[in-house]
Amino acid sequence: MNIDIHELTNKSEVTFKGEQAVSLLGLNLSNGAQNCIANIEGTVTKKGTRYLVKGSISSIVMLICDRCIKEFEYPIHTEFYKQFTSATDEADEDEDIIQVTQSSIDLSDVAAEALFLDIPMKCLCREECKGICNVCGQNLNEHICNCQDADVDPRLEKLKNIFHPQSEE
Repeated sequence: MNIDIHELTNKSEVTFKGEQAVSLLGLNLSNGAQNCIANIEGTVTKKGTRYLVKGSISSIVMLICDRCIKEFEYPIHTEFYKQFTSATDEADEDEDIIQVTQSSIDLSDVAAEALFLDIPMKCLCREECKGICNVCGQNLNEHICNCQDADVDPRLEKLKNIFHPQSEE
């Protein structure tokens, strides 16, 4: 999404709203999706040579649950705030200020960064997800299996009774 900054010569603030295709290549998502559509809206304000962009992004991304390995929709709604400048010396001094070389501000990188930061490190389809059985591989959210979880490392067998010393010494 590009915002024309020439409009700010007559106004102190410009609002924008639209859709942006955001690249998801670095996320390794479930369905191999390479793009998602994000709804972006916000305002641009000019202060001297700086342009302050403040807005919100909302989208839906398909993720894989880390416990049960099922695909699920994850809604994202996040805020962003970025500074742009038309002066070359300001962009060199501060890493958070992005240089504007054209007559418009490109929000594609800002939108991708905001979406990437809002995706959780551990993706769960729901908080109470039971995951899969480590013996038979059954999804425990759908069916209960009869496997016994008795896989105890023989080197750690003595530690089982650490809180019940009367049972074995």
